[in-house]
Amino acid sequence: MESDGAQPSSSQPLLAEVTTPAGVGSAAGSPSVIAVAVPAAQDASPATKELLASDIYNGGFFVETKDKSFSLYANGLFQVRYTGFVPHHDVLAQGEPTTGTSTFDVFLGRVALSGSVYQPSLKYFLQVQGSTAGNSNTLTMLDWFASNTFSKALTVQVGRSYTPYSYEYYCSPGNYLFADLSTAEYAFALPRAIGAEVYGKVGKLTYAGMVANSIPALDAGGQENFNSKLAYIGHAQVDILAPYGYVETDPSGSSKQALMLWGSAAYNPVNASSGFENVTAGDTTVNATSTAAYRIGYFSLQTSGYWRKTTPIATGELTKNSWGYGEQAGFYLKPKKLELAERISGVNWGAPDNLSMSTVAENTWFVGPGFPYHRVAEDSIGLNYYLHGHNAKIQADYSYVHGNTFTDQSFAASRVRIQTQLMF
Repeated sequence: MESDGAQPSSSQPLLAEVTTPAGVGSAAGSPSVIAVAVPAAQDASPATKELLASDIYNGGFFVETKDKSFSLYANGLFQVRYTGFVPHHDVLAQGEPTTGTSTFDVFLGRVALSGSVYQPSLKYFLQVQGSTAGNSNTLTMLDWFASNTFSKALTVQVGRSYTPYSYEYYCSPGNYLFADLSTAEYAFALPRAIGAEVYGKVGKLTYAGMVANSIPALDAGGQENFNSKLAYIGHAQVDILAPYGYVETDPSGSSKQALMLWGSAAYNPVNASSGFENVTAGDTTVNATSTAAYRIGYFSLQTSGYWRKTTPIATGELTKNSWGYGEQAGFYLKPKKLELAERISGVNWGAPDNLSMSTVAENTWFVGPGFPYHRVAEDSIGLNYYLHGHNAKIQADYSYVHGNTFTDQSFAASRVRIQTQLMF
């Protein structure tokens, strides 16, 4: 930067050299130096300060007091996705066109602020999300909760948050093995709700309990209750071997065998109809899910099962049992860089209820087609390229989605997704 020849006074800023993290703004991947303004010393002598990455970033950009009684972390997630989707000819018999789609989405754009206030154990978390998925352009209050940790065995939390129900949805979408949730997860997840939760850990056992408003599906609206029925969730997980954690795949690998068992049960009074989950407003559901997750070296595996008993609101209709499954695995062909992934997932509905009434404009099948169907299955293969772990990666996958109706007519479609991700 060139000088205009003037000498700085004590009230003018000087330029300091600041070192940024390796690879940021540097094609060679080495630390780069940028100029920033800092207050000038009284004697107007040059002032320099080296700012290290660890001074401002630790799993997120942060500021905090020495005793950590006050802190603020900022995180972001940016996912841009291309989807190519082609229904096969057999959907014509169900009145659905075979016209394919080719589209780009800002699928997820998230900004989160979290930290502590007044004391390290009193924490807050708030997260907003923007998305163009479903032919929308929304900005929503995704999470907004506060908690107090009394001990490792007891934390109390209140607000709107992700529920401790299914493992796949509980993980951050930035740490997924594939670009999106599995078919069964879309059908059986109990994603987010407003309520109160208690959780803790004793030894290798982690547990949680939640009481909340009705838990809407991912394609349903509604936040408040308009009746006296509440939703309840109970959850437990145990680390049989080394802890598995809440990442479906770990680019760093694992030197120890990790094995985790996860189980949850829930009662949910349905306030909003959903095509994804095949429920109608006024139904009540009893739900259960389990997951076993194993990791060794650069190999990861998760298997999940889902079950739901739906009691319809309509008089005279029988209760129905629905179930689903999921299995996915990943192996790094090149450690920390290139990963091959596979997934199978499926849904078996006990009866048609509300399968064709999703409020989301779908140009692909998140669960199944837009007409009533009995079973749907997903067979997927993917390839992930990691630039900086999960923080910067590219994911690509192909899915063959197929199933049959209650009259045993088959249908199928092909789907391709390519997604770029930046996360901090």
